[in-house]
Amino acid sequence: MQQFHLPTRVITGPGCFSEVAPVAGTLGRSVLLVCGHAAMHRSGVLRRGLSDLDRAGVRHVVYSMAQGEPTLATVQAALELARRESVDVVIGIGGGSALDVAKATAALFTQTGTLLDYHRGLPLNKPGLPCIAVPTTAGTGTEVTSNAVLTDPERGVKESLRGPQLFPSVAVLDPELTLSLPPAVTASSGADALCQAIESFVAVAAQPPTEALAGQAIVWIGRSLVRACADGSDMAARCDMLYGSLLAGMALTNTRLGGAHGMAHPLGFKYHLPHGVICGLLLPYVMEYSLASAPAKYAEVARRLGFDTRGISPLAAAQEGLAAVRAMLRQVAIPEHLADLGVQARDLPEIIEQSLPSSNLKNNPRPLGAEDLRVILRRAL
Repeated sequence: MQQFHLPTRVITGPGCFSEVAPVAGTLGRSVLLVCGHAAMHRSGVLRRGLSDLDRAGVRHVVYSMAQGEPTLATVQAALELARRESVDVVIGIGGGSALDVAKATAALFTQTGTLLDYHRGLPLNKPGLPCIAVPTTAGTGTEVTSNAVLTDPERGVKESLRGPQLFPSVAVLDPELTLSLPPAVTASSGADALCQAIESFVAVAAQPPTEALAGQAIVWIGRSLVRACADGSDMAARCDMLYGSLLAGMALTNTRLGGAHGMAHPLGFKYHLPHGVICGLLLPYVMEYSLASAPAKYAEVARRLGFDTRGISPLAAAQEGLAAVRAMLRQVAIPEHLADLGVQARDLPEIIEQSLPSSNLKNNPRPLGAEDLRVILRRAL
């Protein structure tokens, strides 16, 4: 038996950022607003959000240190501020890092254990604070997922805090907020979204609702990733990317992901690499290794990328889809080899060992063990 679960209310549409303050006012009277410092100031989004909260009569305090890969210390600082100010709502505005910090802060606010306890696997046992997630990048889908990826430098691990308390109460997706994203960030976050869409579509745990969501995400991202990178002002492309990322997030939180994501966290942590770049780089290699295990599924990926697959075998169609993914990622300047990012062959055994506990490896269409990872990583190097 499978279940599809999504408790988050989703608001979409150009200009819908104006709904954040009124929605916050229905959830409480005191808000912690979590964001990154530079981008939110530069874009004017933070100033606009605070002004809206003032007009709505909602007290607010800002935590603006959510940048890069969030660490336990970053979340702990936000959590201490939230408790000190006795807030009753958390708003996250920004990329995946800011949203994960906001989600973790809201979920942990009411818990009695320590952040380290929960990061090590202690289940969250109380409802958290309401959280409003406002993505300004199109990539992670974390505005509708039940996890927050956090790094513990002392233990040398990058793992997810998980639980239904991590689902935001409300997600507000305004494509206007993504118009100022530079091409490199558009490419990195978009590559992550493409990887999430494809991996959740072909996952062992896929089910009819997730196939519909991830399949449509592949269509939208496939037709608009290159366009959004080439012309950031293309509103139609920005809508496709943001809503495609949303649908992929809805799918993955119910299916989990596959081999590329299974290896991405150890690689990203060790070499301080952007998550989306790693996922985009690894995706074609994992697809190539897995095609023969699910040719019909990968053939459908090709069809949703715009190929006419009539009259050819599923495997041949799947290979067309693989070629299309490679070409698309090449066009948006995602590197094709790990060595280009500084990855050393001598580190591969360590990366493999750290990847093996990931449940994503078993969820890949071709379940992956240590030898499988060695083959894939050697090809990608």
